[in-house]
Amino acid sequence: MASPLREGTFSSSAFSSRDMDILKEKISITLQSDLKTARYQIDYHIRNYEAGNQIPMLFHAKDYQGEFKIWVDQKEIALQVLPEEYLTGNSTALEKFSSYFHKDFGKDQPETVVLYWEDGTGYIYSLRDLSYFELDLLPGEHHIRVEYLANAWTDLSDWVKEYSFRYSLSPAQQWKSFGSLEVTVDARALGMPITTNLGQPSAGKLDSVATWQFSSLPASYLTLTYTPKVSDLAEGLIQIGPSGIAIGIALLLAVLHFFFLKQHRKKHPQGLFSWVLLLGIFVVPFLILGSYPYAYDFIDGIIGEDASRFHGYSFLVLFLYPLIVPLYGILLWILDRRLAARYRNPAGS
Repeated sequence: MASPLREGTFSSSAFSSRDMDILKEKISITLQSDLKTARYQIDYHIRNYEAGNQIPMLFHAKDYQGEFKIWVDQKEIALQVLPEEYLTGNSTALEKFSSYFHKDFGKDQPETVVLYWEDGTGYIYSLRDLSYFELDLLPGEHHIRVEYLANAWTDLSDWVKEYSFRYSLSPAQQWKSFGSLEVTVDARALGMPITTNLGQPSAGKLDSVATWQFSSLPASYLTLTYTPKVSDLAEGLIQIGPSGIAIGIALLLAVLHFFFLKQHRKKHPQGLFSWVLLLGIFVVPFLILGSYPYAYDFIDGIIGEDASRFHGYSFLVLFLYPLIVPLYGILLWILDRRLAARYRNPAGS
């Protein structure tokens, strides 16, 4: 069965040149009302020590919407793809980033780096997965701002989709210096609280605007998670589950079958053959088993747009049909014989 996790935007803190200090990183995440996107704004306050044309930062971001925009000191800068000559190891353009990367493969292959998006789970990326910009920077303090629209990760393992946004902080472990980190999350458009691996905020509330302040890295990644609220009816049906619905339908159909069987025997106590018995033996088990996979669709329909619809192969229950029919048939045949005997000899019943 396929993984229930649908990956969204991969993004991380910048890879910083050794020629500068990161005085402060500020991550602002504004969750959107569609539940599936968030506006990221990351601000870096840096101190640069080298003059001239250079690559101050490398960026990793994948599967975002629209443009990945960068401003340096309020001037918008074009993001570029790393040229092939930078990937061969023959160029010195990226030597100030060497502490991040490992030469795990062949001599002519790009170096790799591991970024973390989950507990204990790292993804390997090569230089080809990164972007950059070049700029003639003067020594001193500068402000670099990054903006993009991120797509949510979606976990389908439960009845209701769980949405999350993930941002890897692991590149900051290799910065020349780490001043402070501020994270602000605006969840007002959601109308629901969020959970996060950052702990309780320094200020604000998780269902509105929350802010965290750190003087060191709190983790190798940050994650924001929320699950949409569903109706009371949907909650009740989830608690009952498809098995409960199928059992209820089984009891109802069995009672109806017995009722019609009894009415038939009242009119035909002498008959050896009962078409009500025979029809019910084949139809009732089929309807009971068929109600089980249908119950998943029914509950999903009540949940609505945020239903995961990830339930595996529930239709396989129909393979039980050849086993249930004989058992159900024997039970109903015994009841039918007793009903026939009763109505043939009312005085002795």
